[in-house]
Amino acid sequence: MLTIWRRHTASCPHRAKGRDYLKCDCPLWGDGYLNGKRVLRQSLGTKDMARARKKAVALEAPDNKFYKPVGEAVTAFLAHCNSEGLKDTTVQKYRNALGKLAGFCEAEEIDSLDELKTEQLDRFRAARGIAQITASKELETIRVFLGFCIDRNWTRENPAKKIKLPRHMKPNEVVPFTPSEVTDILKACDTFGKTQYERLRARALMLTLRYTALRIGDVSMLAKDRISRDGDRWRIFLRTEKSGQPVFLPVPPDMKQALDRVPPPASNVESRYFFWNGTGKPKTQKALVDKCLRAVFKKSGVQGGHAHRFRHTLATELLGRGASFEEVADILGNTPEIVRKHYGKWSIGRQKRIDELMERVYFGVPAFVPDTTQIQ
Repeated sequence: MLTIWRRHTASCPHRAKGRDYLKCDCPLWGDGYLNGKRVLRQSLGTKDMARARKKAVALEAPDNKFYKPVGEAVTAFLAHCNSEGLKDTTVQKYRNALGKLAGFCEAEEIDSLDELKTEQLDRFRAARGIAQITASKELETIRVFLGFCIDRNWTRENPAKKIKLPRHMKPNEVVPFTPSEVTDILKACDTFGKTQYERLRARALMLTLRYTALRIGDVSMLAKDRISRDGDRWRIFLRTEKSGQPVFLPVPPDMKQALDRVPPPASNVESRYFFWNGTGKPKTQKALVDKCLRAVFKKSGVQGGHAHRFRHTLATELLGRGASFEEVADILGNTPEIVRKHYGKWSIGRQKRIDELMERVYFGVPAFVPDTTQIQ
């Protein structure tokens, strides 16, 4: 059996009454005895007697596999994510969301995972005050976390699965850059920063984003061996599809020239990257490149400028020139459904082709009029 007692602080007015005096607000501890010999002395991590009794029951029955403190489960899940080699950005998203959940459980006096129910998750989500699409992603994170806990027999059910994901969410509107905005951005590269290296690097970054639609993380750590010569043209390797087929894009002359002019990053060793010296954390390099791009966008005066808009720009240009959703999806690394959903509406050229097709139906072919005289 576990004996619960108060570890009185130096300022407690009841200190002289001994540890068995429980009617104060000092930390609660537990002592465990076996055959008259003390075998356990442990802080119960609370000042509340009800919570202390719950923890004492769990300590008395160590075979109770359904008692797992929420904070410990979150720590174990994040360690598992790191062991699986997930990207730092992904682990950080998990840490942010689950850290908020652990804080909520602490405030609500939810000690173990098995005490976490759907009603409490509803209260947690209602108090978050975040955008609908962010709340949807956070719910998916909690589902993954609780699924991990079920696999380890730390909880009996996944209450997050009883909460339905929001439907008909409006995606964040991202408008493609206009040709004049692209020109303004490239002009800003020539006057940005204090050194020639900064200006050459900024121009090469912008042109790479412009013609490849790669994400900022891929561009910031772009390796030199991803660009190769194929006959009389240069190509850049984007990715390998699940089918095993590599995807290449031709490199325009101005992009190749800009990359060739970028001085090697400051380093004592020869770097295999265009913009990174190969040392330090990738997320630090991405943050540095992102800071550079934001400064260029500010210098250009283009409102709402950010790297992801180049993906929308290239997608709409390709669609406007007759590319299929499947072809654009191959270039962007998305599915055709995502391309149709996010990029199709911005393609003026595509809409013109649809108008021309419909006009051929309406004006190029005589309308069919049934002969009512033959109808009896």
